[in-house]
Amino acid sequence: MAIALGYPSRQTLDDMKPTSSRRFRFVVFVFGIAFFAVLAGAVYQSKRTAADLAEFPPPGRMFSVNGVNFHLNCMGSGSPTLILEAGLGENSLSWHPVQSRLAQNMRVCSYDRPGLGWSDLIDTPIQPEHVAKNLRALLNKADIPSPYVLVGHSRGGIYVRAFYHQFPEETQGIVLVDSANEQGPMHQYHHAAWDYQKQAVLMAAAEPLARVGLVRLMGIANADRQPSPLPAEVVMAKTAVQNRTDTARAVVNEITVMRRGLDPSTPPPGSLGALPLLTLTAGNPIDLKLVEREAERLGKNIEAEKALAQIKQAEQNDLARLSSNSRHIIVRDSGHFIMHDQVDEFISAVIEFVKPLALKQ
Repeated sequence: MAIALGYPSRQTLDDMKPTSSRRFRFVVFVFGIAFFAVLAGAVYQSKRTAADLAEFPPPGRMFSVNGVNFHLNCMGSGSPTLILEAGLGENSLSWHPVQSRLAQNMRVCSYDRPGLGWSDLIDTPIQPEHVAKNLRALLNKADIPSPYVLVGHSRGGIYVRAFYHQFPEETQGIVLVDSANEQGPMHQYHHAAWDYQKQAVLMAAAEPLARVGLVRLMGIANADRQPSPLPAEVVMAKTAVQNRTDTARAVVNEITVMRRGLDPSTPPPGSLGALPLLTLTAGNPIDLKLVEREAERLGKNIEAEKALAQIKQAEQNDLARLSSNSRHIIVRDSGHFIMHDQVDEFISAVIEFVKPLALKQ
């Protein structure tokens, strides 16, 4: 008669073996799936970007400046030439509602900064002074002679002022379109650091997602996420270039430089002397009654939003005082993109500003 001594059987021993090998196989399987998904996404993004650029070629011309291809789109004729500098992360198409109409009266050029629109990416963050030097080199390469009237929207306002401070003899006037401030984002606004930190984190996350096609698939960079004044074909072209793999990196670079404005040691905007200056300020963001209603509708802190509106008003007033030869217009019923919201008023104000400058030629 067999006596059970209490030792486990071979089957029991097999059942008791560590499960680490099964876990390892599972991890390898998961990583394999993830690897092939990333690879497929990268191939998809690359092919779609190539197809988009083939379907929507640059409306202007490409010029090589120090090994970097820049897109420049010029219309019209005459002197001085109006140079359009777009805002943060924007490209030359943001000027579509106004460029061709302004070109009926003068020569008007828009262009794309590195990594935006159709221009090549420069991988490292670029200081405003470098942006201005790139623009001047591009204009020289394209044989667009000075003098220039520089039009800067939002962040572009900082770039055009940097151009003037380096090349004052080539600058005949400046138009600031709801311009940013060198000391922004808003030294006096206690939520500024947090707001821009969130923005930087989101953009940093968007960059790797763009490389595997997820930004494109989710429609994050689409130009039609809200009603647009742009024609359908322009919205499609703008969406195509904004879904380029390089765009997210370019925006991250610009935000990186912009956030340095939070440093209290950042100097204020420099004087423009007696340079002809036109400051256009969007009326809606500084209308306290409108701001209060909008904050209430969105569930935001009403007092914080009103404080921000007052800071924006003060910053715009400060910018308008940079020149002793200045005019300041608050454009009513307009958001940040004045050239979209109030096209006729924008065009009239710019033509009126440039006309006496043209007579001096």
